[in-house]
Amino acid sequence: MSKLTAVKRQGYFTRVRKRWKQRDVREIDDQHPKYLFTQYIRHGVRSFLLNHDKKKMFLSKEDHEEVTRHEFTSPLHQSPMGFESYAPGVFYSLRQRIGLSSVEYLETVSPLDNQDFYYEFLTNSKSGQSFFLTRNKQLMIKTITKSEVDFFMRILNKYIQHFESFPHSLLVKFVGMYSIQVSKFRKPVYFVVMLSIYYPGERIQYRYDIKGCKIGRFTKPAEDGSNVVVILKEQNLKDGKLFLGQQKEWFLQQIEIDTKFLQSIGVLDYSLLVGMQPLQGDEQLQNHQMASVVSRIQKSVAREHCVFKPSPHHTENINIAPLPETSSISTPNTLGTDAKCSSDSEYVSDEGSTLPGMVQDSTSVQQNPIQSRSTSSLGCPCLGRPSSAQTNGSGVTSPSMTSHTLTCTYATISSEEASRQNRRLLPNYRNELHVIDGDDQRYYLGIIDFFTRYTFKKKLENAYKRVIYPKLSFSTVHPDIFADRFRKYWDDHTA
Repeated sequence: MSKLTAVKRQGYFTRVRKRWKQRDVREIDDQHPKYLFTQYIRHGVRSFLLNHDKKKMFLSKEDHEEVTRHEFTSPLHQSPMGFESYAPGVFYSLRQRIGLSSVEYLETVSPLDNQDFYYEFLTNSKSGQSFFLTRNKQLMIKTITKSEVDFFMRILNKYIQHFESFPHSLLVKFVGMYSIQVSKFRKPVYFVVMLSIYYPGERIQYRYDIKGCKIGRFTKPAEDGSNVVVILKEQNLKDGKLFLGQQKEWFLQQIEIDTKFLQSIGVLDYSLLVGMQPLQGDEQLQNHQMASVVSRIQKSVAREHCVFKPSPHHTENINIAPLPETSSISTPNTLGTDAKCSSDSEYVSDEGSTLPGMVQDSTSVQQNPIQSRSTSSLGCPCLGRPSSAQTNGSGVTSPSMTSHTLTCTYATISSEEASRQNRRLLPNYRNELHVIDGDDQRYYLGIIDFFTRYTFKKKLENAYKRVIYPKLSFSTVHPDIFADRFRKYWDDHTA
């Protein structure tokens, strides 16, 4: 056997072992049929972010309608390529509100190391769309159609307002929308970047896609040894229910809030993704320890809703090559009352009220309340830097200052506002906005695929299915009917 054959054989077995360890994904290396396309995406996103600094927190109507075109040349392609970013300022604003900095976003979606390949997410989806995961699996890239892009642009302002009103919403968090055109003679490909609901998914045992209907809602489980993660459906649901414990009331309330929003924009056929991971004994114990509860309460009522856990001193003004991070940012407090700070690591709201999911026993934080102190005019004592209220003397925020409420982990809202926004006790875990700790399971939850409208084509499909299927057992129904059925399903299938 020649040396070349031996090397090829060794490389083959190395790839097989790697794929066995990563059963839900397949690495998109230079032998993968989608390798060039994913490289175009990487280079396009990097080139755009380095040349178009859309740092805006105070948004106008024009920002929600903006489409910025950028021409670049990929190292893999000699002719110019077209790249468009939709509402870049709006998505920048949303990334900041969930704690995803420009540096982190760039390094995650488009790392400098060309060997940091994307993963192809292997599913039994019938949509025909492509799903890619970043190297650390925190972000997912999904191809979409031009009509879906147009629809999302029309409802983008409502989507952002919904997230601002209900920061703990179950709706999937989109952080970017783009298109790329490899040749002027080819049609552009459209895609969105969103938080992966199944992150981190190494220990997830079961994954479900649940619509709340009956027809076609059973999937044959994967065979032993299969490299594909099968997304199960309603009739596969283990034990038939989600056992959320103290989080049940919050969950049902948030389902109602989110589905009413989806009704208002006239969509149907959306799903709740569910991932199940057993909670270990030490994890359950930690959830009930007072120190953990205190820190989780502080995080749950904080104005920042951090998924990526940036350090307290990290700001968007830090100069980290190659991003241009020196632009002036004026970020007024748009979320309500003035921030409150404390140099202590423990916080409870002024009125001492509880959040959904708070442990009601001897470890309750209410038995050890710590009074929060208001931010002084000299700045925030917990971070040792000026607050966002300071100006340069002309009433304009200093260029060197960023919004205190976006970086200070002690900037909080009142318990009344937390209740109105249906906030819950967030777990001490990555991806906390999409994770709920139930009785003995950790659940990954998020509503996806809410771009389907009740068009004339869907109405014809509804008329056809009413003839051959029992009433209301299929997904193609009026948005109001779909939402009512979705809510009822979860009323009956949570405990």
